Amino acid sequence: MLAPSLAALAVLAAGMAQGAVPASFAVSGRQIKVSAAKLSGRGVGIVPGVVRSMDGRQHVVLHLSLRSAQVYGLCQSAEVDTPLGPFTVRLGTRDREKPSQVSHLSISATSLGADVGLGSVVLNRDAGVLGAESVLKGKRGDYGVGVLTFSARNVTADAWMVMGGSFMVDGLSVAIGRDVRPCF
Repeated sequence: MLAPSLAALAVLAAGMAQGAVPASFAVSGRQIKVSAAKLSGRGVGIVPGVVRSMDGRQHVVLHLSLRSAQVYGLCQSAEVDTPLGPFTVRLGTRDREKPSQVSHLSISATSLGADVGLGSVVLNRDAGVLGAESVLKGKRGDYGVGVLTFSARNVTADAWMVMGGSFMVDGLSVAIGRDVRPCF
């Protein structure tokens, strides 16, 4: 049951990344934490947007897209409610020195922190015409940021959603428990 669901998600993600499938859907009612020790790659786009949670509330976010990246120390965590009380779910890599490969990654974040190096930056670019630097297209006339190359360390993000066209992760670790620590 999991494999067909993941395959369907991958097809939808690829379609959204190419603009063939509209990217408007509801997210769960909680934010997640995403972190990485370091990452580098090509093609960043940032545009403002809104996501809607299942309870109907809208949340202002920055949609951030990465065309391709190598990610070290990838981690994602969320607090979840269960019949036994609150638990933390954490997904991450076991070996922080081994890179994960990511392409067409999109993050809908309310906050983002990192030490960054950027190459070929364009601020206030029309979000509707972000080009080679991004897989993300915003609404024509809206604010956008385009970056051709990037590197970052100590990355943290509070996000409503993370979606990747493809993830290649060696040594994925998944845990749930009251004593499982969030990513940050």
